[in-house]
Amino acid sequence: MRIVSYVRTRRAGALVAAALLAAGCGEPIVPRSPEALYALAKEQMANANYAPALDTLARVAREGKGSALGRRAQVLHVVVLGGMARGLKEVAESYLVGSQEAGAAAYASQMRSIAMDYFGRARGLSIEMVEALDRLRQQPLQPLPVDFPVAASPGTGNPTLTKVRQGSWVEDPDRTRAEKEKIVEGMAGLLARLGGAGDDAGQLRARLQELDPADFYLGAARELLSMSSIYRAEALKDPRMFRLYHERALTLAERAAQVAAAGGDARQQQESAELQRLCREVLKKKS
Repeated sequence: MRIVSYVRTRRAGALVAAALLAAGCGEPIVPRSPEALYALAKEQMANANYAPALDTLARVAREGKGSALGRRAQVLHVVVLGGMARGLKEVAESYLVGSQEAGAAAYASQMRSIAMDYFGRARGLSIEMVEALDRLRQQPLQPLPVDFPVAASPGTGNPTLTKVRQGSWVEDPDRTRAEKEKIVEGMAGLLARLGGAGDDAGQLRARLQELDPADFYLGAARELLSMSSIYRAEALKDPRMFRLYHERALTLAERAAQVAAAGGDARQQQESAELQRLCREVLKKKS
C-alpha cells in the first residue's frame, strides 16, 4: 500500500510539474464560463463531434449544478448518450440480421463481429445514460429545459443498412456514413420520445423549449426497455444487465407516476401503470 501511495504521489507530482511547465511555455489557459462551454457543446454537436460534446456537456452540468443551464446540459447529455446508443444499436442489429442471410456466407463471421462491436459501443453509452438519468432523477420536479442544435429529419430508412440486412457487404466509408445518419436520427427520435411525442421526430421543433417531467421519465423508461434488448441471448447475452435496465425503467416509471398524480394527468398515470406492470412481469421471473 505504501509503495502504491508513493508511486501515485510521484506520478501526481510529475504531472503537476509538466502542467506548470506547459502553462509557462505555452499560451495562458483561459477559463471558460458554463455559458461559453454550453455554446461550445452545441457547436460540437452541430459539427457531429459527439464524443467531445459529451465531455463538454458533463462539465457544464458539474459546474452549473442546480442552475437552469446545468439542467439544460444534463438533459442534452442524456439525449446525446441515448441517441448515440440508439443509432449504434440499430447498426448492430442490421449487421446481426445480415450475417444470417444466405448471401453473406462468405463474410458472415466478419459481419457478426462488426455487430458485436456496435452492440458493445451501444452498451457503454447506454450505461452512461442510465447513470445520467439517475443523477437527473434526483433533481426537483419541474419542467426540463432543452435544446437540440442538430438539423434532423424523420428517418425514412437507410439504403446502406438495407443492403447490410440483406446480407450484402458494404465498404467502411458507407458504413461510417450510415452510422452518423443513424446517430442523428437516434437523438431526434429519443428527444421526441422524451417530449411525449412517441418517436415522431416531426413534432420535434414544437417541443424545444421545455419538457414535461412526467413525459420525460416515461420516455426514458421506454427507452431503457428498448435498449435492454442489446443484452438478449443472440446479442451480448447478459441477463443481469437485462434485469438492471428493467429495474431502472421501473424506478423512472414510478417517478413519472408521482409527477402525473400531482398534476392530475390521467394519460400519464395510465402509461406509468402499464410500464410498471411490464417491468414487474420481467423482474418477477428468475434470471
